[in-house]
Amino acid sequence: MTSLLVVCSVSAHARQAVSVERIGDCLVLPVTAVDNHVKATFEVALDKAGKVLSVAVASYEPHSEAAAEAARQLSKSVQRCWPAGVKTSPMRITVDLSET
Repeated sequence: MTSLLVVCSVSAHARQAVSVERIGDCLVLPVTAVDNHVKATFEVALDKAGKVLSVAVASYEPHSEAAAEAARQLSKSVQRCWPAGVKTSPMRITVDLSET
């Protein structure tokens, strides 16, 4: 069993931060992310309607090629799982598998 911590950082509207926590229920975790105990932070840019424009990998740990690839795979999952109704942009979100 893998535990997952999803943390988000927003400048306003704390209720939006709560809705982003639901993303953890949808994420598909790449095996390399779990095996390498990846912790990755993403910056999500949204349009005015709340649709995802882009998900950029802001940082990841550990610093290895496997972790970099896992972070890229996770970014696609973050984009696919982004909850409706969140409109604060940009938003940073961290997926932390470092304690698994």
